[in-house]
Amino acid sequence: MAHRGFSGKYPENTMIAFRKAYEVGADGIELDAQLTKDGTIVIFHDDTLERLTSDKGQLTEWTLDELKSLSINSKDQEGLAEQKIPTLKEYFEWMQDKNLLTNIELKTVNGNDIGLEKKVLKLIEEYGLEKQIIISSFHKENMIRVKKFNATIQTGLLTSKCTKQIIQKAKEIGMDYIHPNALSLNEELIEYADYYDLKINTWTINEKLDLEKAINVGINAIITDFPDRLKEIQDKGYVEM
Repeated sequence: MAHRGFSGKYPENTMIAFRKAYEVGADGIELDAQLTKDGTIVIFHDDTLERLTSDKGQLTEWTLDELKSLSINSKDQEGLAEQKIPTLKEYFEWMQDKNLLTNIELKTVNGNDIGLEKKVLKLIEEYGLEKQIIISSFHKENMIRVKKFNATIQTGLLTSKCTKQIIQKAKEIGMDYIHPNALSLNEELIEYADYYDLKINTWTINEKLDLEKAINVGINAIITDFPDRLKEIQDKGYVEM
């Protein structure tokens, strides 16, 4: 699963990063969703604009038209076309005819925000993409409500630190997946999640040796900035250890 698209080579969370991830054979794409000032779902990771654009300020204080006037900072690739902040609708228009799984991370300040999750679910339903989507969040309150609003949607609880207690909580609130930081995982926790019938989608693994190891330990999906590296390992049909 390509982390913010093919973000190891292209500007993260842009349409070119998504297209290039698909072209190199990614099975899925992970992206971030949040709301503009005028209530449009855009794909953008940070709360503020300065790291990824030439402007600054809170994204939620900008309208869609204002955001579309900005350019996403490139990775200094000569000849790369100017990239804009995409909307989730634009992304769905592109991916709806593709055999591609999409993980949408809800970017909310806290678990009390229901506006974003409702709009994301409505758009998923409009495009008939329920079977191709996983919704994830660090806030368990958001995830509980997503399941309440649409029990068929696959969900994953994001966590920076994976413990047996967190695995139990994820199962208790009805999650299909747990999305832990790869550095917090070990063989015992992977087996524990399997016991609770929770699949693991882990982030973010980039180095070749780490990718090879991760393939062998029963993880459902590996979220990576370099989907081309992982695809090359998968295509070998074996792992060199």
